[in-house]
Amino acid sequence: MKEQLDQLVGAVRLHERARHMQLLPVGLEPLLRQARRESESFAIEKGIEIRMVPSRSLVTSDAFLLGAILRNLISNAIKYTRPGGRILVGCRHLGTSIRIDVIDTGIGMTNDQMSRIFEAFTRLDSTETDGLGIGLFIVRRTTAILGHRIDVSSAPSRGTCFSVLAERA
Repeated sequence: MKEQLDQLVGAVRLHERARHMQLLPVGLEPLLRQARRESESFAIEKGIEIRMVPSRSLVTSDAFLLGAILRNLISNAIKYTRPGGRILVGCRHLGTSIRIDVIDTGIGMTNDQMSRIFEAFTRLDSTETDGLGIGLFIVRRTTAILGHRIDVSSAPSRGTCFSVLAERA
């Protein structure tokens, strides 16, 4: 219940912050490090390794909101990855954009499931984790507010890759 209340409070904070966002050059490495650091104890408890590829890339974004997106994606990756699994976080340059990837070796999804994951209150497998099913809904809304794009690719039993595309600063 505490986690669900925390999710709701977090959603309200993000909504408030979005009203006052500032799109500025944002260094990705500090955001990635912070998101990893905040999730590390949860990952260690589950026996999951998180690896981060260093990046000096800058994107045009709001650091608070982009950080919240990354924390949410890493948290989801941990929730849906079984003990012994791995998560990789890193960036790639794509023309004038930077693609920020969160890749896991988790349970994965079917195409039908992927078409529903960004809907509010959607939980694909309630046996794997608790939650309200609003995390990815918030991610999609926040990326749209920032003018970024979110993509997902997945295969059942093989894992999932969430990618945030943002303009290079």
